[in-house]
Amino acid sequence: MPVSSRTRTLLTWLPATVLVLIIAGIVVASLAIQGSWWAEDRPAASDDQRASDGSTRLTDTGFDYVNVSGTFKVRIGEGAVSAAGLGMPQDGEKSAEFRRPVRAVIAAGEELYVLDDISSLTATTVDGELASITFVPDVTNNWTGALDYLRALAPDLGWDATQLDPLTEQLGEFNRSGEGDTFTAQIGPSEGGPATITGDILFDRASGATPVTITFEPAG
Repeated sequence: MPVSSRTRTLLTWLPATVLVLIIAGIVVASLAIQGSWWAEDRPAASDDQRASDGSTRLTDTGFDYVNVSGTFKVRIGEGAVSAAGLGMPQDGEKSAEFRRPVRAVIAAGEELYVLDDISSLTATTVDGELASITFVPDVTNNWTGALDYLRALAPDLGWDATQLDPLTEQLGEFNRSGEGDTFTAQIGPSEGGPATITGDILFDRASGATPVTITFEPAG
């Protein structure tokens, strides 16, 4: 392990016994990390990280595995694992922020939806079932980028992309009015599929930031 010049200067002032102990501690820590689960390239998920159907458990340990594997998986609606099976209470909420953007794979009925570059999510359970899961993509930072992102997803998520057409004019009216701090808009919900999917945009007047969220709920 390389040692900086500043560290070498500090070490020359330490007694030999203390120096030996410090070096030994560094070596032990290094070996512990190298032999840990985190250092494995593609570690296998343990039972407290993955549910019986392969869904990611909505727990800290489950999200730890997502940080390493780069993929979050969940089924929503018919055939989904119960809240308890996902590590959630009967009625509750759990959020996670990932250390890097990850891929989210959402199964609903016979459909499979894929979202890339997800930075965080929030899941809610009601009456012992997964009621909704909201994803925040790390792909947009302005109004035009947000619209382009949602428009590209429209065919796969069952949205009518024409819902986005009047939003820029509405945003202009909002800016001209000078009233309010934020402008919000929505595309969807999708219809006729095994999941109800909506996309939401929030424009912040002060910063110009335009975060996007995508929410999946069981259909029906």
